[in-house]
Amino acid sequence: MKTVIAVLLPLLLILSLAFPVSAQPASSAWPMFRHDARHTGLSTFGGPNVPTLSWSYTTADSVWSSVAFGSGGEVYVGSMDNCFYAFTPAGALSWSYVTGGEIESSLAVGSDGTVYTGSGDHRFYAFKSDGMLSWSFLADDIIASSPVIGSDGTIYVGSKDNWLRAFTPAGERMWGRGKTHDLYSSPAIIPDGPICLGTDAGIITACDPADGLTSWSYATGSAVYSSPAIATNGRVYIGSENNCLYALRSTGKLTWSYRTEGAIWSSPAILSGAGCYFGSNDHRLYSLNPKGTLDWSYRTGAAIDISSPALGSGGRVYVGSQDNRLYAIKSNGKLAWSYETAGHVYASPSLGSDGRIYFGSNDNRVYCLGPTPTPTSTPTRTATPVPPEPTATPPIDLTADKTEYGTTGAISVTADVWPLSVPCYPFVRIVMADGSTLYYQSGVGFTASPVPYLGFEAGTILTAEPIRDYLALSASFSGIATGTYILEGGAVDMTQTTSASNLVYFGTVDREALKVR
Repeated sequence: MKTVIAVLLPLLLILSLAFPVSAQPASSAWPMFRHDARHTGLSTFGGPNVPTLSWSYTTADSVWSSVAFGSGGEVYVGSMDNCFYAFTPAGALSWSYVTGGEIESSLAVGSDGTVYTGSGDHRFYAFKSDGMLSWSFLADDIIASSPVIGSDGTIYVGSKDNWLRAFTPAGERMWGRGKTHDLYSSPAIIPDGPICLGTDAGIITACDPADGLTSWSYATGSAVYSSPAIATNGRVYIGSENNCLYALRSTGKLTWSYRTEGAIWSSPAILSGAGCYFGSNDHRLYSLNPKGTLDWSYRTGAAIDISSPALGSGGRVYVGSQDNRLYAIKSNGKLAWSYETAGHVYASPSLGSDGRIYFGSNDNRVYCLGPTPTPTSTPTRTATPVPPEPTATPPIDLTADKTEYGTTGAISVTADVWPLSVPCYPFVRIVMADGSTLYYQSGVGFTASPVPYLGFEAGTILTAEPIRDYLALSASFSGIATGTYILEGGAVDMTQTTSASNLVYFGTVDREALKVR
């Protein structure tokens, strides 16, 4: 026994030197993708009750990467313009670094200030807090997976060359293991257990953190781009392209699954003892209880693609959508507010310690939304004005009978029409695969002109009550081209529109992506 102790003590000393405390995740509000090593998406801070733009920064391309914070409040994010950016909390650019490829990967920040991220140039980067390159590793394909930092300082990241790798903070590769197929999913760490992630081959896999060998695997049958969220009891929540959200025990055994009407690329968020939240390409944000049954769902104006929900301390759920909006949903499933950008919101939001929320958009901008300031009373004022609630949803909410069609068939679309406070012309139109736009005229068919009769009752409408399940489009087609079509619905504000070539919309336009194969 004394011999064993004599051997173990030097070994423990070596390990403690190899993995210093400073290499652990940064002590910040959101140090890595999905907040923590378990990828819970759960913050101890809340977002704004009514948002206002604190600052934004325009990059040269779309921003899919999610924001991470350093211990001093530094704001880090990547862009599809190949650049990695660092900002002050006030939004001033501190520095940027140009890589050789698009940055889809989100960031992880160590407590020593080192920032880790992958790039489309096949490299995994480690930057010092001043923007100087600390080290990099060249893989054999793009790195879109986001790194996770373990409690011992080890950094784990996947890549499209099928490999999961582990690095020391100094950049030494501890091990690398091939995982049969592309890795877009980002690894999460089961407490006192293996590392878990999904593969393009449809396999959810758990690996030993010491050597990367497979501990267990579970086959979904479809690609897994979603990243796992791990509960405190080790339960694994993860989505698949087969429309299902899976709950697995820490041993890899299935507990339950829940099917939606669209692929699940969004990564779930979990609230201890209260189930999980996730988005789907069927346009909905879902809340499931721990038994896998539906608590509520909220329909956005388009698919919730890879944006993954963030949970605030006040119970609100924040998520982006392809309808260009960031949504804040109350704990009961009702809309608190939404904020419109000029592009799809693929990025996952991150919550700061100052009541602000950060996210990127396909309009090339990084956004920081803060609380709306409360107006200060003055002797001349008799009341404090209440800030207006942001627009909830598009006034016309379309639902197609399906999302994929053959080149010959029929399409049926129903619509929910929300209250219109001014005279409007509702419309339904399709952006064709070739980029042209056709408007639908009930009883006539499609036309390239935005005529006054656009699929609903003739003339303008003004309604204080919702109109539910209106048959807005019913048409047959034959021999149309394959590709992606965009179904759009909205309302033209006739109090402001002066010509058919310059339409002014009431609210936003609902957009639904349809595939013809």
